[in-house]
Amino acid sequence: MKKGLIWIVLTLLIVTSLILASCSNTTTSSSTTTSIVPTTSVTSLTTSTISTTVASTATTVTTSTPVATSATTTTTTSSINPGSLSAPTYGGTLTLFVNEGYADPTGWDAMMTSNLGGAAEWCNPYMEWLLTGDIATYGLGPGANGAFAFNLYEGVPEQYFGGELATGWTIQTSPVLTYTWSIRQGVMFTGNTKIGMAPRELTAADVVYSEQRAISRPGFATAFDWLTSVQATGQFTVVWTCSSFYSNWAWRFGGTALGTIWPQEVITAGPDNWQNQCGTGPFILTSYVQGSEAEYTRNPNYWGSVTIQGQSYQEPFIQKLDYPIITDTSTQIAALRVGKIDWDPKVAITNQTNLASTAPQMTAATYASGIIDLLKFNRLSSTIANQQPVRQALMIGTDLKTIATLEYGGGQYYSFPLAPGAVGFIPFDQLPTAIQTLWTYNPTLAKQMLASAGYPNGLTIQIDCGPIQAEQDDANILSSEWAQIGVKVVINSIDSTTLATEFNNSSFKDALMYYFTVVNPFTAFNLARAGIAGAQYLPSDPAGTEALYEKASADPNPISRTATLQQLNLAFQNDVGDIGFANANVLNCYWPWLKNYYGEIDASYYNQIPMIKRMWIDQTQKAGLGH
Repeated sequence: MKKGLIWIVLTLLIVTSLILASCSNTTTSSSTTTSIVPTTSVTSLTTSTISTTVASTATTVTTSTPVATSATTTTTTSSINPGSLSAPTYGGTLTLFVNEGYADPTGWDAMMTSNLGGAAEWCNPYMEWLLTGDIATYGLGPGANGAFAFNLYEGVPEQYFGGELATGWTIQTSPVLTYTWSIRQGVMFTGNTKIGMAPRELTAADVVYSEQRAISRPGFATAFDWLTSVQATGQFTVVWTCSSFYSNWAWRFGGTALGTIWPQEVITAGPDNWQNQCGTGPFILTSYVQGSEAEYTRNPNYWGSVTIQGQSYQEPFIQKLDYPIITDTSTQIAALRVGKIDWDPKVAITNQTNLASTAPQMTAATYASGIIDLLKFNRLSSTIANQQPVRQALMIGTDLKTIATLEYGGGQYYSFPLAPGAVGFIPFDQLPTAIQTLWTYNPTLAKQMLASAGYPNGLTIQIDCGPIQAEQDDANILSSEWAQIGVKVVINSIDSTTLATEFNNSSFKDALMYYFTVVNPFTAFNLARAGIAGAQYLPSDPAGTEALYEKASADPNPISRTATLQQLNLAFQNDVGDIGFANANVLNCYWPWLKNYYGEIDASYYNQIPMIKRMWIDQTQKAGLGH
């Protein structure tokens, strides 16, 4: 049975059970927001504002036994169409510049560090999940059906996940909702002599330990309140018991660092020490030099294999994987241009012309990244940024269209809090007029609004900014544009670790520059809250935003869930807790000697390893190109 069908069947089963429980039709209530300008009243945020309509239906299904659906994931061996490739070769070094490669890892404990993404990328080569993006089935290569391009960061929809450390799972909706996981047998932790750990087999106990540790992460209690218990019922069987349906379940344990499976020995030894690391993945962390690089070597006992031209090959093919740390953008681009970097999946579009002329043999494919830069206001404690009229005035005083052209290669300027194509996105022409006003540059109106808010002579605001060049550029542009409306910007430059801590704890003064995913609605809306993950949106929450978030999270019906997400979308836009910049057009740059690669960017959470473990390097072609 195809997994796409299974998702539909599961949804119908859960919806039916809820209908039987309620035995009544439901209606969608509306909520109202405050006015954004003195002369304009904001349209009530109801589902009539947008194009989605939720129809109430009554369905009766009678069963004498609990109904279960089974989702069998991809097996250990994936297949490539015969004749599509020359015979693969083992060996060589692949150098990848990762999204966070501009700075050292924020930590090696990807579950507990302040910046999950800043640690996860460095752990991905040796850590694995129950689920990950199934590029072999749904990706772009030979043998895949091309249903999903895997070219969005943090953007894999649940139907395109497949098993990694899980070989399959069964979902039972009655008498209580449970997920029963079959854990892949014969998978080995590599061991680590530095902590006295011998190689050993992964078991269900490791999965339970890791998931319970994820649930215990400070500030994330409400992120897992749908999960009643995680238990090992056999050596290779894990059962989740759930108090309610959770729409983002696959992403929670398959698409973030919280889903990685760790051996307890590493945690006991100290997971923030790189020398203590150990996992089940295709590579082993063997070296880390601060400010220079992390190096990984091939795991000779890795469980995965791929079939090419009818012959099975153990993964990975690459002998060594290098992650360089390059703080200077021009140095990074120079290394890419001369082939010292084999693959950089997120290069600024401003380098397109230069790379086309200086490295014409290299592929530089354009895509919209799904990650935006944004200015986040401190709505909790800033005496300036906690005023909604001030935040709205500052957004109206920001020329977002021009910034999109100058800084983001003409990317989609209206992409916050969700990008086009994301569930819950609302096309611009369907937005209420008052919210369209927020996206329309009007410095005269912005000055009037600031005066009405009590700042006729302007104000001073501090923006904390980390080392990413694009975010520094944005802060400088805001300083220039806001000067025209009487606002002085003080830019406070800080390191990436401090920035992540400030973001999570809302400890910055007025505002800070950060990055933001605009593809997965639950991740996006969670990040758009005023405080840390799991905290209330705002103490007063006048728009009922927190209730809408919880309603969407627990709704198994994709139609009504989408309508609720659209209400959330409007509420967040009207509040202007953040100013989101364009969904940038960026370049995926890679050299032609990387074989068996088809343009995928991210298989789960800044994770290129499912692609890398299938790649090999054509050393002859590389030498022929002078590298």
